[in-house]
Amino acid sequence: MVILEAKNIVKRFGGVTALSDGNIVCREGKITGLLGTNGSGKSTISKIITGVYLPDSGTITYYGQQVSFRNPIEAKKAGIIMAFQNLSLIPDLTVWQNVVLSFEKTKKGFLDNQSAKKITKELIDSFVEGFDIERKVVQLNSSEKQIVEIVKAISEEPKLLILDEPTAALEQAQAQALFKYMKKLAAQGTSIIFTSHRMNEIMEVCDDIVVFNNGHNVGSVDFEVDGRNQKEIVKMITGDIHTEDISHTRTENTKDIQLEIKNLQYENILHDIQFSVKKGEVLGIGGLQGQGQTELMLALAGNYKTLQAEVHLNKEKIRLNTPANTIRKGIFLVPGDRQTEGLMMKESIYHNMLMPKFALKRQPFFIPEKKYRKECEEIVKLLSIKTDSIDTKADNLSGGNQQKIVVGKWLPFDIKVLLLSDPAKGVDIGAKRDMYQFILKLAREKDISVILYASDNDELVRYCDNVLIMYEGSIVKRLSGDAINNVNITAASLNLTKEEEVEKDECKEH
Repeated sequence: MVILEAKNIVKRFGGVTALSDGNIVCREGKITGLLGTNGSGKSTISKIITGVYLPDSGTITYYGQQVSFRNPIEAKKAGIIMAFQNLSLIPDLTVWQNVVLSFEKTKKGFLDNQSAKKITKELIDSFVEGFDIERKVVQLNSSEKQIVEIVKAISEEPKLLILDEPTAALEQAQAQALFKYMKKLAAQGTSIIFTSHRMNEIMEVCDDIVVFNNGHNVGSVDFEVDGRNQKEIVKMITGDIHTEDISHTRTENTKDIQLEIKNLQYENILHDIQFSVKKGEVLGIGGLQGQGQTELMLALAGNYKTLQAEVHLNKEKIRLNTPANTIRKGIFLVPGDRQTEGLMMKESIYHNMLMPKFALKRQPFFIPEKKYRKECEEIVKLLSIKTDSIDTKADNLSGGNQQKIVVGKWLPFDIKVLLLSDPAKGVDIGAKRDMYQFILKLAREKDISVILYASDNDELVRYCDNVLIMYEGSIVKRLSGDAINNVNITAASLNLTKEEEVEKDECKEH
């Protein structure tokens, strides 16, 4: 039974057409994968269905009736709920207060807080045990916030649940718990739209898929009828059958050491970190999420004034005491959370690329506008950033194009070390491939050292010359050459003493 059908949806933002022919059908009790490259219109059509945006034209039919939700409240009342990738939580409220916000239950004229806490606790325990629902959201890490966002959506008992990149911030066990719950909801008759850039997740949990490309619906596949052909699906998404990221040839690097770190300590988070990275080398940082990887990247970028470390850059002793100082020394950070750490979302592409220049010691009295605009246009072209103008605001661009700006704003500088903190999170297959191709080429040709933290082990395997594994704030393993594989990374991430233990477990499963 079809419960919702969106037909010929058109949506424009200024001069940018986000959707030109958006179509999607949702059936009762089915999990529909919504796929496409960044900027293809996936998030836009989801937000139109839930009343965040109004379409410029097109129709939405819900349970046989044509509807036009003017805001998310109207959509919620009709049973359509969305868990947002960029979160809709209130930082200063507790977990349980966020979950029940806007549909609080009362008892004898008073808010029934005990009931609200019970509901929240039961749902969250489905994803992770021992979660303190009295904590404020501002105190949570990214995966915990995402869990709260999902639980908030589920708690409202939706008829149609839309999950926009829900696993981007989740650990593997949390993602598996989500898939189990999604299947449970589907069995109870709930329809689900699931957006993910991870093909293995789509193959595992979806009943059918819809593929968007450049604002159009370019095809759909019913797995029960047509089977699960991953190559064909990826070809639909990118228009290119050669969709796997480029193979990375690891060769012995005989170049000089560019950055050397000794005895790095930060409060009770990072302990005795020691490593070096050569010119032109891509050094991976792996491990389970929350083991200090993000803090290490921030430390190397100069974010912690109380950091203790002995640091040499090209044999010169330096201090990682402020971001401005590290920028001047040639160390640059591409953060994973582009919207809160990497960009000024309400500013233009040009202004985002211009601002880092003000970290330099010397600035011209008058900004050479013509020179800087030409430089910005050249970077936009070099990185294939999809935009009509460099004056387009960052929040009008897709996630992949936003991330390209975060990389691009450092290109005019003399880069010695490029820090990539989970840069491909929430970036589609094609954009991810293009970004890494560019960065690898840049590293080899310019003798730039790249330090890449990736929560996806496949990125470490494909792109890194060496990989360091972190556990509880320390480096516990270094992998090189053929030892860089999923089995060894997983074993080291769990701090196992024998990598064979993981291999044996996998053999048992098969």
